[in-house]
Amino acid sequence: MAKIVVVKRVLPTHLSILVRVLTAFAGLLVAVLITSSVTGLSFVETLKTAFESFADLNVLRYISVFLPTALGLSIAFNARLWNLGAEGQLVIGAVGATFIALYTPIGKIDFAAPVTALLFASLCGLLWSIPPSLMKLYLGVNEAVVTLLMNYVAYYFTNYLVKGPWRGRGVYGYPTTDLIPDESKIPVVPGYSFSWYIVIIALAFVAIAYLLLYKTRFGIALRALSSSISAVELSGMSSKKLALAAFTFSAALAGFVGGSEILVYHRKLVEGDIVGSGMGFTSIMVAWLGGLNPFGVLAASYYTAALYRLSFALQIGSAAIGDALSKAIVGTLFAATMVAEFVSRYKIVVR
Repeated sequence: MAKIVVVKRVLPTHLSILVRVLTAFAGLLVAVLITSSVTGLSFVETLKTAFESFADLNVLRYISVFLPTALGLSIAFNARLWNLGAEGQLVIGAVGATFIALYTPIGKIDFAAPVTALLFASLCGLLWSIPPSLMKLYLGVNEAVVTLLMNYVAYYFTNYLVKGPWRGRGVYGYPTTDLIPDESKIPVVPGYSFSWYIVIIALAFVAIAYLLLYKTRFGIALRALSSSISAVELSGMSSKKLALAAFTFSAALAGFVGGSEILVYHRKLVEGDIVGSGMGFTSIMVAWLGGLNPFGVLAASYYTAALYRLSFALQIGSAAIGDALSKAIVGTLFAATMVAEFVSRYKIVVR
């Protein structure tokens, strides 16, 4: 009896890239057709809204979030370490940056305040990843489950702070802290909600991640963890130390993003689910869309950031459709891109 099985395959790099680009473009056209039919807008007008989202400079606000977070996740995923806790690590990083800005004297010192806050935010994200990584390495506990659950612990911990001891005196009962001092704020581009400083740092992370993964003995051993731990051990490197380094580096980048969200965008600590806004979860998908390659992640970050802008435009712009539909469209695009990922990695065979 014939059986249908899914087997792995290796496409040439240029074909793999071509498949993903064509599928992403086809998915975008499908989304435009759906939007046009639901809203009654012409196909051309809807298509124009979509392309304007890709050209909108505000995509840099989302790239500032997705790029560092997904780069960190790519490092962990390359070692087959399933860190699903970027959302929580991002939120805890935001808590750390707020602490430096509001509750230490450093928060009122120009230049030192944002630098210290970002470094401390990275440290907080790193520390948040220590328990699940140690439980994975020494007790064999599934890190995907633990990191996933810790996202919600981070949410509730942050909510406790902003509704309790950290609630601001001048926020009229809203669950937020007071605004951080001006000295702690990172200036944004006038008329936009992103900072060139964070964008430049995020782009620098691409080069650093590439050099780390592909040009150092550490990175080669890290990638080898996914295929042969014994080979790594025979090379003289500790697989546990490598895994711990990958995990914590990944979390530190997420923490950095959380800090930048406070210093650039929110300017105060808000509830956990608002700080994260699901972007830590979305970054997991960005990392895979980018093929776990730093430069691929850069392209995937831009694509995803543009989808977020498209969603925003569909809610308040000329195509004022509901929030549910806009999210469904973004989901459609993501699904199409995941199809490209499947096609480039696997094939269906009848035996």
